Amino acid sequence: MQRLDAGDLERVGRFVAETGEIDGDEPFPPALLAALQRLVPCDSVTFCELDRIGERALGMVSVPEEPDEDEELGLDYWEARHEHPICRFHEKTGDWRAYRLSDFVETRRFRSSRIYAEWFRPQHVESLITVGLDSPLSHTKVFLLGRNRGRDFDPADCLVLDILRPYFAMRYDAAHARADAAPASCVGLTRRERQVLDIVAEGKTNHQVAEALRISDGTVRRHLENAYAKLGVHTRTAAVRALNGE
Repeated sequence: MQRLDAGDLERVGRFVAETGEIDGDEPFPPALLAALQRLVPCDSVTFCELDRIGERALGMVSVPEEPDEDEELGLDYWEARHEHPICRFHEKTGDWRAYRLSDFVETRRFRSSRIYAEWFRPQHVESLITVGLDSPLSHTKVFLLGRNRGRDFDPADCLVLDILRPYFAMRYDAAHARADAAPASCVGLTRRERQVLDIVAEGKTNHQVAEALRISDGTVRRHLENAYAKLGVHTRTAAVRALNGE
């Protein structure tokens, strides 16, 4: 059985110490994801919350911020999940420990599959590792680390992420305890979602919001969609009113 060496454990300790100093309302802000990206070298890190029963996105934050897709996806997530080896495993077993895509499918077979052609390749993901918090399928909480080139993740990367699962769970629980004391209109919104709505409240367009925050128009649209779902509204005006407690 593989074990982490002293150097790996020291790096994990530094990660916990560094990210423990990160303030804010979100459990996993971009600064934490960037630190995780340095700990387990990869091209992207995403924390995604989903209702896999109701097929709803509940929240997502990524490093780097997701640009507009330069290649159209052939599948949406709710179609892709049934062919996604790790998602199928999650939904069958409820096991949220760290696993690599290559733990479930051989590389050559994967690259000849429909889900690679229509989901992974358009997103430039060649290797993937995921780790999640223990959760029901009605509210899954999963980190996805992707590489778009080079070598696959190795078993030591899985061990590092598994060691961090209790820390991630503690951060998530603490953030939601803080949210319980926040105004009802703000509960569940990420810092970035509130920033977007604050600028929208000034009468700005999506493009103007994107320029102000230095993110893509598509990312602004995604933050608004997430905020609408959390606030139970369907329009910009209704979202701003809900944010202001009206």
